[in-house]
Amino acid sequence: MTITFDDAVVARARELAPLINAEADAAEDATTTTAAVVEALKDAGLFWIQVPRELGGLEVDVSTALAVFEALAYADGSTGWSAMANITSSCFAAIYTGADAASAMFGNGVQGIHAGMLGPVGAARRVDGGYRVSGRYQFGSGCAHASYIGAGTIEVDDTGNQLTTESGLPAMRVVLIPRDEVDFRGNWDVLGLTATGSYDYVVDDVFVPEAYTYPLLENVQQRGGPGFRVGLFSITASGHAGFALGVGRRALDEITTLASTRVRMAGFASIGTEQLFQYELAQHDCAMRAARAFVYEAVAEADAEARAQDVPGPILQPRVRAAATHATRVATDAARFAYHWAGSAGLRPGIVQRCLRDMLAGSQHIYVDNNTLTGYAAALVADAAPTA
Repeated sequence: MTITFDDAVVARARELAPLINAEADAAEDATTTTAAVVEALKDAGLFWIQVPRELGGLEVDVSTALAVFEALAYADGSTGWSAMANITSSCFAAIYTGADAASAMFGNGVQGIHAGMLGPVGAARRVDGGYRVSGRYQFGSGCAHASYIGAGTIEVDDTGNQLTTESGLPAMRVVLIPRDEVDFRGNWDVLGLTATGSYDYVVDDVFVPEAYTYPLLENVQQRGGPGFRVGLFSITASGHAGFALGVGRRALDEITTLASTRVRMAGFASIGTEQLFQYELAQHDCAMRAARAFVYEAVAEADAEARAQDVPGPILQPRVRAAATHATRVATDAARFAYHWAGSAGLRPGIVQRCLRDMLAGSQHIYVDNNTLTGYAAALVADAAPTA
């Protein structure tokens, strides 16, 4: 399959690499993306690459978004992660919410930036015109510079009992709240992804108009073209995959650059001349290239099928998620390899250490959990089962 993306849009992300590199240490100190990088991302229009054109966005295809995520993460893992969270959250807000909400968040020259934790850990009680929402949230990546904060909920009745959908699943709903109605608690003191501003926050009995909400599992596209038919889960998976591909490749490039000058203690030649290093570098380079090819192929196939019919088939969406999980595993191994051969240099603050810390943190995310692999395998088995 031929894989293509919008080179001009991806070039915007790559052009920001020198600034993102220069600001990476300051961002870690601040625990969030610096103002200079946020403004540069705004000026380049990157926060809104997955917002429909009718709302002022670029409405790129999912392969182009994947390449943007990869380019930003290569420059700095935390920047790529935060931008991924903002871009995908803004995408969902733009395509799934009611007309009044979409117009207010993105229309009349306004370009909202979204963030938040969309997992259903809060409660939403239906009232006249919308919902009363309460909940305590963690991991609101990118929320320091966001104008709207997403919060995942389970709908409850007046007595607090959880409601279910017609399919029998919990009625899960995402709500979008102006940032000044959210109580931020900070509490982002972590091993990796330290500059993502993934702060804790509390929503305390806030009224959210229904137009500013959408069902998490049964969302219906309200606007935008056929490329959005790939669905919320494939769009999210492309973000995690792009992050992993960018950071893993950066780790390998850094240790390859160091290889000609780095001499380990008790060694007499640079690590680049050692057969074991050469063998392992080749193994990790091949693994990263294979993982990248798998990710781009899976995303392109899902995109093509979504454009040809209403949604991708039962194999392709699980495959995109499995590809993201696989890429995360491969990239984490690559970062660990780079850290090992960097020796004492990896112990000190620097790119190799940061890549390892960011990959270890990113690999803990529920979205690249082992269940994505078992779910994909189950889909393969079901697809291969003989029909009566």
